Amino acid sequence: MKFNLHLLLSLIIFGLISCSDSNNEATPSSQNLQDITNQKVSSKPFTIEGVITNGAKKKFYLFEYGGNVPAKIDSVVADESGKYDLQGHGSDFKFYGIGNTVNNVAALLIKGGEKIILDSDFNQMSISAKVNGSEDTKIMHEFSNKQKMFFDTMQSYKKEIEALNYEESAKREIIIQKAEKVKEDFNFFTYNFIDNNLHSPAVYMATSELYDIVNEIDYLKKIEKTMFEHMNNSPFHNAVSQKIAQANQAISNASRQKQMIADQKSAFANAGISIGKKAPNLNFPNPSGKNISLNSLKGKIVLLDFWASWCRPCRAENPNVLRLYEKYKDKGFTVYSYSLDKDAEKWKSAIQQDGLTWPYHTSDLKGWQAAGSAIYNVQSIPQTFLIGRDGNIIDIGLRGRDLEEKLKELLD
Repeated sequence: MKFNLHLLLSLIIFGLISCSDSNNEATPSSQNLQDITNQKVSSKPFTIEGVITNGAKKKFYLFEYGGNVPAKIDSVVADESGKYDLQGHGSDFKFYGIGNTVNNVAALLIKGGEKIILDSDFNQMSISAKVNGSEDTKIMHEFSNKQKMFFDTMQSYKKEIEALNYEESAKREIIIQKAEKVKEDFNFFTYNFIDNNLHSPAVYMATSELYDIVNEIDYLKKIEKTMFEHMNNSPFHNAVSQKIAQANQAISNASRQKQMIADQKSAFANAGISIGKKAPNLNFPNPSGKNISLNSLKGKIVLLDFWASWCRPCRAENPNVLRLYEKYKDKGFTVYSYSLDKDAEKWKSAIQQDGLTWPYHTSDLKGWQAAGSAIYNVQSIPQTFLIGRDGNIIDIGLRGRDLEEKLKELLD
């Protein structure tokens, strides 16, 4: 996939703005007209010039981002050497792009009064741009270049994993560990980038890499403060504000989820399944028809995982369980998966598709009438029970980060 900084900007914008009929334009109110007049009075001209290699005699546009579609605010035909110059007006910071189409641009972050020199290559406008006269654009390019390197590296690891056979778990583990280190380093870079660039709205670029919005909400708030100061009420400022609102909602949901888990634990306890007590044994067939006993895993830390191929939340959690299995299997951690499937082929296919390499997969293929779920009083999936080396239940309902933190506590 070709990396393009413009696409990153435009995708975020289009994700925020609802669909509308482009032929229907709203009639400006008197207040809007006054605002526009004030902006024109306070705006200052800016110029952009430079040389576009392989751009001789080609037409280039200056695009402005922030509306439903990028707006063309100036155009020029480069001379025989690729030299060009473009002009615009502005008061506050805005995102711009220079290119022949919206899919082939070099991105800029500028405000009125600046004189910028931007040289690039027509065939690689987004990644070959060199800028002078705009420190904010330099900061933005610093992040996007690092982001591209991270993206390309992760894509190469993904291809390596896809090329492996199912049985090549050792090689898969090595690649996963490398990818985790690259991700960890990039996260560290992203956090430092935010802390070191809060003076510039270029810090907005890091928003796209803050996926764990609950645990990264403090960084989102830092970015929002900067955007409020420099690009208040722009689509970009609003995008960060919306993400913070989503994080707050997720925090509220997490609180409710914790209460649900507490209620589930109470229900399990009433059925004789509780933390500190012996985990009831399961002894059911694997995909080859051979019975596997849960008790046979005594001496290991075991995640007993109730799931099914048709359960979307289960499938969504599988990559996290696989990652933790690969990380801790040599320290005595494993997974005993019990499926509530009815169709053997769908069950086997899901194991293969999700790359669930641990050997302990069982099911009696009776769906919600499964004997294993009845033993543990499982009423919904995914449902997990973390079992200690002594066969006693350590915790119930651990998933995602909570599972990872518990395994760190036990095994690191």
